[in-house]
Amino acid sequence: MVCQRDRPPVGHFVLEESILRRQVGGSEVMREQIRQILEYTEPIHMSVQIMPMDRMPHAGLAGPMTLLETPEHERPVYLEVQRAGFLVDDPDEVSDYHHKYGMLRSQALAPDESVHLLSGLLGES
Repeated sequence: MVCQRDRPPVGHFVLEESILRRQVGGSEVMREQIRQILEYTEPIHMSVQIMPMDRMPHAGLAGPMTLLETPEHERPVYLEVQRAGFLVDDPDEVSDYHHKYGMLRSQALAPDESVHLLSGLLGES
């Protein structure tokens, strides 16, 4: 994956290991999804960390969140549930989500360990 922008967007992702092991769409579909995730681990401005299934409890059990930063350096948080999504922009709540994300990253596998796990799921380690 090559980004042609002078300042490419930065992305850091923490994924639950269970989503990599649950067979959705068949084994080849799952393998292709894992290959795609591995592509996102290559650029310097991207990282992927896996939250192992045996790390319980962890800071992400309340559900997914997307931390954003606008060009104006505003930092809303996007939350999504089954049929709705919304932005949180209250500074106190946003701060809580950033702290929770920091905890998630410290609880998940390191990026290189995550790549090793992903490669192992493909039978490449």
